[in-house]
Amino acid sequence: MLKRVCCGTAILQLSLALGGCAVDAEDPASGESAVPFGRGGSVPAMDMKILAAGAGVPSVWGPADKSFLGTSTTSASRVYFTGHRGIVSEVFYPVLDTVNTVDLQFLVGDTAKTFVDEEKLQSYTVTQPDKRSMRWQATTTNSGHNWRITKTVFTDPGRNALIQRVKFDALNGRNVTQFNLYLLHNPAMDNSGAGDTSRTVTAGTRTMLVASENSRFSALAISRAWKAGAGGLPMVSSGFVGETDGWTDLLGGTSDKTMSWRNDLASGGNVAQMGWIDLGASAVTSVSFDVVLAFGASQNEATTTANATLGSNLATLQTTYDNGWKTYTNGLDSQGGTADDQYYLAAMSLKTIQDKSNGAMIAGMGTPWGESNGDANNGGYHLVWPRDLYKFAGALVTAGDTASGTSVVNYLFNTLQQTSDCGTSEYNAPGCPQGYSRVGRFPQNAWISGWQYWQGTQMDEQAMPIILAWRLGPSVYNPLWPKIKKTADYIVNVGPWTQQERWEENSGYSPSTIAAEIAGLVCAATIARANGDATSAARYLAAADYWQQSVDRWTFTTTGYHGDGRYYIRINPSARGNTGTGPQVYNPVSGPDAAISVTHGNGGGTHDQRYIIDGGFLELVRMGVKRPDDPSIVATLPEYDAILKRTIPGKGDAWFRYNYDGYGERIGGGAYDGLTGRGRLWPIFTVERGMFKIAGTGVGSDGSPFLTAVKAFSTPQGFIPEQVWSQPTNVTGWNVDLPAGATAGTPTGSMSPLNWAMGEYISLLASIRANKVVDIPSVVCGRYNACVVPPAAGEVAVSINVTANTVVGQHVYVTGNTAALGNWNTDLGIPVDPTTYPVWKNRVNLPASSSVQYKYYRKNANGSVTWESLPGGGNRTMSTPASGTLTRNDTVTW
Repeated sequence: MLKRVCCGTAILQLSLALGGCAVDAEDPASGESAVPFGRGGSVPAMDMKILAAGAGVPSVWGPADKSFLGTSTTSASRVYFTGHRGIVSEVFYPVLDTVNTVDLQFLVGDTAKTFVDEEKLQSYTVTQPDKRSMRWQATTTNSGHNWRITKTVFTDPGRNALIQRVKFDALNGRNVTQFNLYLLHNPAMDNSGAGDTSRTVTAGTRTMLVASENSRFSALAISRAWKAGAGGLPMVSSGFVGETDGWTDLLGGTSDKTMSWRNDLASGGNVAQMGWIDLGASAVTSVSFDVVLAFGASQNEATTTANATLGSNLATLQTTYDNGWKTYTNGLDSQGGTADDQYYLAAMSLKTIQDKSNGAMIAGMGTPWGESNGDANNGGYHLVWPRDLYKFAGALVTAGDTASGTSVVNYLFNTLQQTSDCGTSEYNAPGCPQGYSRVGRFPQNAWISGWQYWQGTQMDEQAMPIILAWRLGPSVYNPLWPKIKKTADYIVNVGPWTQQERWEENSGYSPSTIAAEIAGLVCAATIARANGDATSAARYLAAADYWQQSVDRWTFTTTGYHGDGRYYIRINPSARGNTGTGPQVYNPVSGPDAAISVTHGNGGGTHDQRYIIDGGFLELVRMGVKRPDDPSIVATLPEYDAILKRTIPGKGDAWFRYNYDGYGERIGGGAYDGLTGRGRLWPIFTVERGMFKIAGTGVGSDGSPFLTAVKAFSTPQGFIPEQVWSQPTNVTGWNVDLPAGATAGTPTGSMSPLNWAMGEYISLLASIRANKVVDIPSVVCGRYNACVVPPAAGEVAVSINVTANTVVGQHVYVTGNTAALGNWNTDLGIPVDPTTYPVWKNRVNLPASSSVQYKYYRKNANGSVTWESLPGGGNRTMSTPASGTLTRNDTVTW
């Protein structure tokens, strides 16, 4: 069967010899037939172009502000979808880091050829018909042009296919014969907008548009017929975007606002597909039909899947899809009935972004400012960041989905953790296939497969997988102990200095990073002791304690530029000293009061380290490392709020990341370009502040205003964005504008939803209900007197109050003849808190009805130990009661 094709360079020479495009006799991709080209009849002739490979305008990704997203809960369906302004945008298959579609939308014209409307530019609403399902209904309307499109979007639970059940309504006395309806699809096969091929294929009784690159194939099919053109041939076409695609055909400069072109093949470029849908000759006011976008590893697989889905009872598939989500949500913790619709949406959104192949979870289903990013940024946010993963996997655990959390931990240690040493340093790893690696290290971010994307090392990302493993308990962490040990050893060997802090821009000593490292090591010590490795446990706790006792000395300035000059700085950019013996090896070369400049990423400029402040210090409380009333924490709050907090009228409080943050739209609203941007307000900091409030008061309702604000910053669908617009403001000389057309408190062009933020909503709501922060690691806050850990069965709580005089750099501990006190190991003993010096305090749970021997000692700055002096050199004793509590008020003589 003959066909006309738009040509790539491989057949360009032959095409010219023939005086047009090449003439082929068969489709080499499969046994299916290609539809022949025809012209004449009632359809205008096609203006054929001969195009080189790679033709078309450069491809870009879809906008990052999503109005819907979803997937089936079944493992049989590996299709994950998103929507923007009511149309389908990025579709991922077969894994969550691989985009295959940029957008799929309708174009609506009239038979009088006076207009063509793009669906995504019209007024729209997007809702969940069932609040316990990730099925979406999008309604787009142009009442001025008298039409409405209503779509129900979900996936086939048993196949790799996206389904849209569509109803087209003619309004205001019109009927469907007065409209031309087109379906426009922009593929981006195998995570690339360039290099695609699109062709017309007949599979069974249906004409489909097939796109492909490498081993990724999609097939676009509908339940109605396509409009017939010359010789009765269907009006479907493949072209290069901006040159011979359907949009250019309908809306280009010389267009007559009706489909004229029929290209059966476009090969090797940024392709787009379009088909003209036959609405019938009956003067009815509405027409319903179904659209299926199916995927496969071959053309035959994709087209077979499309036919199978369209041949199924779609109402039954919809019910099966809904029931899968209802089963999932029914298994979640309702938080005593306080869980609201947004809580369930957050949980379902997080479950949606868990890859079904190995349990990995991505940061976001899209690319921030995607419409200004092309193939050069093929990772976007659809990558795995261990830090983000810890946050939202932990939220799912809080929501009652421990299975997903367990899957994540196993992914982290069995797939993502590195197992060999390669490369000199970060971004200097010649000859290393996956880039820089170290045994036990987690990469900055990675593809679903575990293949490293960027090369940086962030030490909080080393610690957080350990914390998550600890939280899930012995059945999860004991089998992983050999791998957990590798990461814990890496933390001790490299930390607390980090090559990048949590904003991925600067190296040095970061309060938020150090908080995570301390917590990770304490959790690792608990796991080590459970596995009989007291030597490793002692090493981890010795480092964790020293870092906990030194974090102020490393990151809290007393000579700052703001307020009273006393606050935690964002980061101390010092290198690690690596000198001395014992704990001194971890010390920085210079402290937080030194006049040292640091250059911040994204065009933020160069500033004295004491000039830049962020909210990272709150992680010291969230990780259980410090009490919320710690003097340094309390001292930092006024500067943090005065500099970075802004109140959006009618919505609530939000905070900037830090002063001189350039990660955001440019002044005037242009997309972020990495050079001259302005970071806006982040809702996750509203949650962090709400968590801090609850930690400080123990009253859950104190977090309610922060939850209310986060809801106000959400989209109408309930998605929480990465950033929201601020009102015009000046942040220590850094001007931040509100561009024309933007509304303060609504999402910017960055990621929406940000999965980290969705997880934080769950965590805050659960903490409000629990009257405590639910994800503070109890082994950490218990060790550092930052919380009260209830005694387990067979234990009683013992309050330690000991009066002891020390000098700067010395810290007091207690040990004894029980495991809870360290069994006389001075690296496993319990530190006592100097907040009320000279009285040191802590609380420890000891065996009930027992006679316990114990003794105090101090650790000196060099790690050496001095025991208290007791008559005869003996030990202290206490007898614990059978129940209740015991208080010890002791005085130490050295």
